[in-house]
Amino acid sequence: MSQSEPYRYPVYVLREAMGSKPLLLFAASAAEVDEWAGVPQRRRLSGEETVGWQREESTTRLRELAKFFSDERNVVQNPLLCALQDKDAVTFEPIDGMENFGELVIHPTVRTDPSLLEALELVCSRLEARVPSLQGQAIDSDRRRVVRERAIAQTGLNFDLAAGTASGTAMEMEDMLPFSYDESDTEDIASAVLTEETQLIDFYQELRIRIDILKEIPLEDRPSELVGFTVDAMSSYLRPIVLVDGQHRLHGAVLAAQETINSPQGRQALIEAIDQGTDPDVAEREALVRYARKLPISLLFDANPAEHVFQFVVVNQKATPMGKALLGTIVSTSLSKDELEPVATRLRRASIPLDDSQAVSYMTRAQDSPFKGLVQTGMGGDDRHHLQWSVLKSLTSIFRELTGGRIFGEANDYAQLWRERHLASSRLVDQGETPEEKYDIWRAPDGPWRDLFVRFFALIRDRFGDPNDPEASNAWGNSSKNLYNKISLTILTADYFQYLCESKAVLHSVDDVDRTVADWLEGVSDQYFARDWRMDLKKDQRRVRETWAKVWVQYRKNPARLPRVENFTPPR
Repeated sequence: MSQSEPYRYPVYVLREAMGSKPLLLFAASAAEVDEWAGVPQRRRLSGEETVGWQREESTTRLRELAKFFSDERNVVQNPLLCALQDKDAVTFEPIDGMENFGELVIHPTVRTDPSLLEALELVCSRLEARVPSLQGQAIDSDRRRVVRERAIAQTGLNFDLAAGTASGTAMEMEDMLPFSYDESDTEDIASAVLTEETQLIDFYQELRIRIDILKEIPLEDRPSELVGFTVDAMSSYLRPIVLVDGQHRLHGAVLAAQETINSPQGRQALIEAIDQGTDPDVAEREALVRYARKLPISLLFDANPAEHVFQFVVVNQKATPMGKALLGTIVSTSLSKDELEPVATRLRRASIPLDDSQAVSYMTRAQDSPFKGLVQTGMGGDDRHHLQWSVLKSLTSIFRELTGGRIFGEANDYAQLWRERHLASSRLVDQGETPEEKYDIWRAPDGPWRDLFVRFFALIRDRFGDPNDPEASNAWGNSSKNLYNKISLTILTADYFQYLCESKAVLHSVDDVDRTVADWLEGVSDQYFARDWRMDLKKDQRRVRETWAKVWVQYRKNPARLPRVENFTPPR
């Protein structure tokens, strides 16, 4: 529950350097901070990722911090790191003659207990303000149909009857859309989804679809949750301030205060306040504010989402590193292309692997990528059989950087050799004058390498893999099987570049990938990875890597007969 009156705090204004944005230093009750600070978490809501950057909370860590805060002698000196989210709702009023001292005023931006429809519409408006190109985006009808069917199953409502329509035919559903939709829109939607802004666009689509569905339902029947999206989940995008770092400290302190209220002494004090005429909800909030710790806060007076992500990444990469998969996901998908560009150089200078993150993140989301939805991204709900983020990063690096294309057990880097001998001749980098310029064009996050990478692994999947049976020996998407794992995919990539070098092949287009792969795999059986290799050893050890590489290369060069299954197990 939040209050309607503005929050006021005495603050000190600090500028670390002449060109720095101001930092406002102050303290506030954790209970109040929890009312005005949003914590945009990167999590899955009914299978769809949000566009926040905080990790999902650990209940174990919250309990540990609540226990720590329950002892009044314990002190945490690290301030909560916050930033503006709604610059119009937060003001600084300096004291006359003292420009570094004054009062911070925070105005609640959303009325108490908005409906789910109101919350979704407000979040949409915030995203449209950040990325104006979102306005006018057509709703994906296939996506809408899936969400609508799940909503009917969840609520038990017949939307057609509720909306006063006779049936849910395709024509009637199109008439309900807030944006026009016809077959000609399909290409535009597809091209939009394949930009660097994919996650923002996807999240926006999910919001708009739920708004549209809620409007079908009579006001009195509208649920407070619709297919995973709740008011609480949306509130982090609507509050005047965003919490950049310190969510566990904040919520641990609030939990400690709640436990105090629930103690016998706390309940008695609450009963006494209510007996004296205080509204129960008001009495509970006042008690929570009173018992909660005052926490130190550093507020960055900047409402730019790019700056927020930059600060979060620096804190978590330079101080307490988070998993590279989640960090990469956050860096490359929390901002639009226009928002990311101004901080891209700063991120690179801070040794944040931005280009790698963008490259890998694209492969996990692009509709035509054979890795879409089959890579661990560091969030709850990851499938342990999916490819690790670091493995896909190493595979993209072979194509993008043209380095690391070594067949296990050999010294030659065939990707680098191909770059040195043939890249300059490729029409894919005609715009460059010098070898360095051509290489820079090739290796850009959205450079020519990307389409070739997608096509190569799509051909590998279609030739050798089974994308439908996760238990098949050649299952595509299950890293515990023969094909979809670091060892096999690296061997295939390195051997392909070896073939390109040996055949002196220059790649001028994606069609050249089809032609060279067909030549490279001439005579090779589609069933190479489809048999049970009866391995009881961990794949990622040197003798296994080198054995698999040797067996593959020998067979590929003379594919008269499939190798015996026992050949894949290295000698003891």
